[in-house]
Amino acid sequence: MPLGKVPPQVIFLPLGAPEEGASLQGWLYESLRNAILGGRLPAGSKLPSTRAMAEHYSLARGTVQAAYQQLLSEGYLQARTGSGTRVSEVLPDPTLNAGYVRRRVVAEAGEKRTAPETPWLQRLARIEPIFSARTLPSGFRPFFPHRGDINAFPIDLWRKLYTQQLRSSRLSMLLDGTPAGLPRLREAIAGYLAIARGVQVSPDHILVLGSVQQGLDICLRLLAPGDSQVWMEDPGYPGARQLMDISGVRRVDVPVDRFGLRVDEGIRLAPDARLAYATPSRQAPLGGELSPARRLALLRWAAEQGSYIFEDDYDSEYRFIAKPIPALRSMPGAEQSVILAGTFSKLLFPSVRLAYLVVPEHLIESFTRAAALMSRHANSLAQAVLADFIHEGHFDRHVRRMRKIYASRADAFAEAAHRHWQGLIEVPEIRAGMDIACRLLVENEQDASARLQAAGIDALPLASYCVNPRAPGVVMGFAPYEERAIDEAAQAVAHALRG
Repeated sequence: MPLGKVPPQVIFLPLGAPEEGASLQGWLYESLRNAILGGRLPAGSKLPSTRAMAEHYSLARGTVQAAYQQLLSEGYLQARTGSGTRVSEVLPDPTLNAGYVRRRVVAEAGEKRTAPETPWLQRLARIEPIFSARTLPSGFRPFFPHRGDINAFPIDLWRKLYTQQLRSSRLSMLLDGTPAGLPRLREAIAGYLAIARGVQVSPDHILVLGSVQQGLDICLRLLAPGDSQVWMEDPGYPGARQLMDISGVRRVDVPVDRFGLRVDEGIRLAPDARLAYATPSRQAPLGGELSPARRLALLRWAAEQGSYIFEDDYDSEYRFIAKPIPALRSMPGAEQSVILAGTFSKLLFPSVRLAYLVVPEHLIESFTRAAALMSRHANSLAQAVLADFIHEGHFDRHVRRMRKIYASRADAFAEAAHRHWQGLIEVPEIRAGMDIACRLLVENEQDASARLQAAGIDALPLASYCVNPRAPGVVMGFAPYEERAIDEAAQAVAHALRG
C-alpha cells in the first residue's frame, strides 16, 4: 500500500439472503468473494471481526471463521497481527470467476456506448467551457486576466463573521433558505446599489444566485424561447456566448468599438431580437463605456420592441480615473426592460459563488420560481456572512482599499509596458478593471501566446473573445500582482517576444 494511504474501513455490506438449501458458510464465502472481485470491497479494506460479523448476520462464529479461512487460503484476504483481516492488495487470478467474466462483458459493452444525439449534447460537444479544468490555469502566473488579489482579502474578519453564524442560537442558517435569497442580504444589496450604482430598487426585486452565468441562463430560458435572436457583444465575454450557443437561441454578434456596443448595427442585424447582452459600464474585454447616446438608443429599442437588456455589471466598482458611472438600470424607464446582474466573486473571492439579479417587477415571480426549480437557493450560510460583511461596513472599506491597490498596480503595469514593450505590445490607458486588452504589434496572436506560455506568462489572445477578426491583441491582467512582480514578468514578456 502506498505510504500515507489510509485503507478504507468497511461497514457491514448488504449481502442478500442465502438461496434455499445453500449452506450458510458457502453463502457467506461466495458473497464476500463476489464483493471483493466486484470492487465493493476494495483492496486494503478492513473486514469486521468474526465475532462482529456473526452477531450482525445472526450466524455461528464458527461459520464466519470457516468462510474467512477459505478466503485467506485462496488469497482474497490477508490477516496481520494488530491490523485485522483485510482484502488482499494482490488478488488471485479473477478471470476464473464467472461473476468477474460477466462484469467484464458488461463493462466492455458499456465502453462502446456513446452519449445520445440530443441537440443540447451536440451543441455542448462543439465548445470547450471556459471554466473547465483544461482552460483554467492551475497556478497564479502573470498576466492571467479576470482575477483579483485574494491575498488582500480580510480572511480573518470573514472567518470571524462565519463563526458567528454557527452559534447555537443561529443554527437556522443550516436549514433551507428562501429561493430569492436571504432578506437581510437583499436589503444590503439594495442599499449598496443605491449608493454605488445609482439604482433605486426594492429588495423584493433582487434575486440572489450562485453566479451571473446562472442569471443569464434563466433569462435565456424565460425570455428567449425557441430560436429567438439574441444580441451578443463582439468581442465579448466568452462564457455568455457559449451559454447562448448551448441554449439554442440564434446568437447575433454585434460589433463593439471604443464607445461600446454598436446599437445601430444590432438594430440593423436583428431588430426583433428578444434579448441583448451588454457590459455598458466597462465593456468586456475592450474596457470602454457605452456612450450616453447609445444608452438611450438601446433603451429606446428595448421599449419599442418589448425586448430585454441583460446588463452584466461585472467589475464597475474598480474605476480609477473618476467615480463609477451609474448603471444602465439607473436611467429613467430602464426598470421595465433592464435586468442588472452583479457578482461578488470578483469583489471578494471567486469561490464565494454569490451574485444577484435586479429583475423588473413583472418578472420577479417567474424568475424566483425558475431559480427555485433549478437550484433551490444559493448558499444560505455564505449569504448570512456576506449580509453582515456589507451591513457592518466591511464591504465598502474592502472595495475602496482594493480600488487603490489595483489603481497602483495598473500604473505599474503601464510603466513596465512603456519601459519594456516598445514595438511589441501597445497598452491603452487603463481607466478601470483588473485587466486590459492590449494591441499586439509583433507576430500573430497564436504564436505570441505560445511563446508567452513557454516563458511562464498566461495572457489570453483577443481572438478568444471574438467571432469576427480584429487587430491582433492580448488580454492581460494586473490586479493580483505586486509592482515588482509586474516589472519582472514584463521583462519576461519582452524576452519571449523578441526571441
